[in-house]
Amino acid sequence: MQGYFGKIEALIDVGEVLWYAVGVCEELGVVRQSYHFTPLFDSPTSERTVVHAHGFDREWLEFYSESDFRKSDPIPARVMAFGAMLTWEEAKKIAPNTPENEVFFDAMRKYGLIHGFGVPLFGPRSRNAYASFDFGYPIDRVPEKTLGIIRSVSQAAHQRVCVLLESTREKVELSQREQEVLEWLVRGKSLSVIGDILDLSPDTVKTYAKRIYAKLGSVDRVGAVVKALKLGLVTA
Repeated sequence: MQGYFGKIEALIDVGEVLWYAVGVCEELGVVRQSYHFTPLFDSPTSERTVVHAHGFDREWLEFYSESDFRKSDPIPARVMAFGAMLTWEEAKKIAPNTPENEVFFDAMRKYGLIHGFGVPLFGPRSRNAYASFDFGYPIDRVPEKTLGIIRSVSQAAHQRVCVLLESTREKVELSQREQEVLEWLVRGKSLSVIGDILDLSPDTVKTYAKRIYAKLGSVDRVGAVVKALKLGLVTA
């Protein structure tokens, strides 16, 4: 376990931390996983929450990027309120459900999202997050040691993300167009969709995105968006 922690502590980029945690979980048999970094005092399913998802169906991710659909997902908030691991099925039953919740659950079943579980992640200054994992089969078939490693590595990765964000104090200056692209990146839109919205070519949007990543000191979109939220460069 110390080997995992040592590797995480040595990483200096948010994106690298998240992808390292993804790799560890994949090696342990996880087929789907997500990390939801929520701005302070916001909901884990708000439009501003950054979702780093891996292994999910592309169509499902497109649905989840839509704010109205995402807001109908009660599972992250219920797991966070419970304060401990819950399976998705347990989270569905822990509180009364609205018609919108039931529609969301039907969509989950359609895309095979049945056996996963959610975990609350706690950080300094109330910078908490939600993570979900799915082996593709019930977790009672997963060794306790494996679950322990996944939960510990995810917690360590989240704390490292928080530390890296807290160490960021510099002021970042963006052009008006870079700011516009960033706003849509935060909303989960793809580069091609952003191009359509702003009437720009995909290559032009890609160039702006690269400039944004560089200015925010990140190697990928997720790291850049998380850092932008921390610095207050974007608002709801």
